Amino acid sequence: MEIVLIRHGQPEWVKDGEYTVDPGLTEIGKKQAEKSASFFSENSMDEIWVSPLSRAQETLKPFEERNIAPKVKTFEWLREALDDDEKKLIGESQETIREYFDHRNTRSFEDWMETTHGAYMKGFSENIIKNFDESLSDIGVISIDDRYDRLLDLSNNKINNLMIISHAGTMSTLLSYLLNLPLYPWTWRKFLPRHAGHTFLRSTEISSGHFFRMKEFNNVSFMGSDELKTY
Repeated sequence: MEIVLIRHGQPEWVKDGEYTVDPGLTEIGKKQAEKSASFFSENSMDEIWVSPLSRAQETLKPFEERNIAPKVKTFEWLREALDDDEKKLIGESQETIREYFDHRNTRSFEDWMETTHGAYMKGFSENIIKNFDESLSDIGVISIDDRYDRLLDLSNNKINNLMIISHAGTMSTLLSYLLNLPLYPWTWRKFLPRHAGHTFLRSTEISSGHFFRMKEFNNVSFMGSDELKTY
């Protein structure tokens, strides 16, 4: 089984001078989405799972237009993180927003754990893992052990190629789950993918089941222009 994780295209976070929590894509973001979709052939995926947020839904559009998968499912649990401190930024100036994120993203590990974002990320990631586990079970992918690595039973798997279009924070949780890696409030900073980039994971069989390995991370070679290789 192969799973492809794709981050949305570049969002228009500040529109008409105001910060928005659910932005659509910039013109660059729309080009990134087009380039990203053009990498795949018609019906090369069995299903696409996607976040309901505007930037993910707009990234999905060229994939739908190219019929990359016969089935598309939107899941609420694929939403990006949005803690109370971030909500307070609505209506603030670009300078205030930049200062907030510069401070948050450079804090110590202890500060990450003890602040609003640390507490929020625990519930955020637990919700994703619970729902991802259930959604995988629905397609016959069953988690059976995680002592050494995430061991899965694929004997009743209903699909071979799954694409998930979501967000940096969401993707960090999915990667941590599939690769059985530690998950912290700053993990999304470690796994930060470029906009509309492709990360491929492929299952490998052993005597007791299957585990996932990372085949390729953050591929944006198809963009063709450095201008489109954004974070």
